[in-house]
Amino acid sequence: MNFISKKTIFFIFLFIIFSSCKNDKTLPSVTEIAPQQLVEIPATLYEISGMIFRNDTSLFAHNDGGQGAWIHEVNLVDKKINRSIKIYNTNNFDWEDITEDQDYIYVADSGNNLGQRTDLKINKISKIELETLDSVAAEIIEFEYPDQEDFSSTTDHNFDCEAIISFENELFLFSKNHLDQKTKWYSLPKNAGNYTANLIQEYESDGLITGATISEDKNVIALLGYHKEEINQVENFDPFIWLLYDFQSDNIFDGKTKKLDIDIKTQMESICFGKNKDIYFSHESESGGLPQFIYTLNVEPFLN
Repeated sequence: MNFISKKTIFFIFLFIIFSSCKNDKTLPSVTEIAPQQLVEIPATLYEISGMIFRNDTSLFAHNDGGQGAWIHEVNLVDKKINRSIKIYNTNNFDWEDITEDQDYIYVADSGNNLGQRTDLKINKISKIELETLDSVAAEIIEFEYPDQEDFSSTTDHNFDCEAIISFENELFLFSKNHLDQKTKWYSLPKNAGNYTANLIQEYESDGLITGATISEDKNVIALLGYHKEEINQVENFDPFIWLLYDFQSDNIFDGKTKKLDIDIKTQMESICFGKNKDIYFSHESESGGLPQFIYTLNVEPFLN
C-alpha cells in the first residue's frame, strides 16, 4: 500500500509556507489609488507630455512632437495659460519629458517610437530667461545609446525614452521598452555636447514608462507608465506609478519600491513633484476630443 508519512507531509507543508513567504517578500506591494482631479487642461496642451512644478498656482508644461517648440505656463487657479515661451533655436520633433535643477530646465527630445532616430537630444534652458523672456535659446545635449546597433524601423524595440530627471550633476533617463516592457536607466552629463549615454541598470517595470520626477529632497523618484491592450480594435490603458525610495544614488532600483495602480484608465503621460510629497500627473488626448485633467496625490502615506 502506497502512503506518505506524517513526517514527509510536515516537511512538504513547511516548504510551501516558506516558499510563499519568500515570494511575498520579493514581489513589490501594489495599491490602487483614486487621485484628486485638480484642473482641466487648457486646449492648447491637448497633447501634454511633460510638466514641472513652478509654485502653488502654476506649472510649466509642453506638448508632444509636432506642436512647436513652446513651454507653456499653466495657471492652476484660473485654469488658463498665463504665457507661452518660444524656444527659438530648436524644434519639437518629439518632446517627451521635462526636468529641472536650480538654474536650468531640461526638455528631452527623445521620443523614438520606431527606434530609428539618430538625432536624440536634450534642450537645456536657463530658468532666469524662461521666467523673464518670451523667446529663449537652448543649449543642446546630443546623445546616443551605447547598446543600440539596429536603427531599422520597428515598433518592437527598447530604445524609446519618455522619462527624465535631474539628479545632482547628471541627467537620468528611463527608457520606454516596447519590446520587453522593462525600463533601462541611463545617465548623461548636463553640459552641452555630444555623448554616449551611460547604461546603468535595468528594471522590471512591467509596462511602458512615460514620465519621471524626483522629490525636492531627492529621496523619492516616481515613474509614470501604463499597460496597453487592444480589445476589439479599442486601446485600453491601465496606468500606474512606481515609487522608488530609500535608495542609494548609485543604485536607485535597489531601494524600496511601491506600485500604485491609477483607477483612471487613460494614457497618462506627464508627472511632477510639487512641494513635500505632492505629485501632479496628467494624460493626453491626441484627438482633442476627450477632456484632460491634471490630477494630484500625496504619496507620503505610501512610503513605508
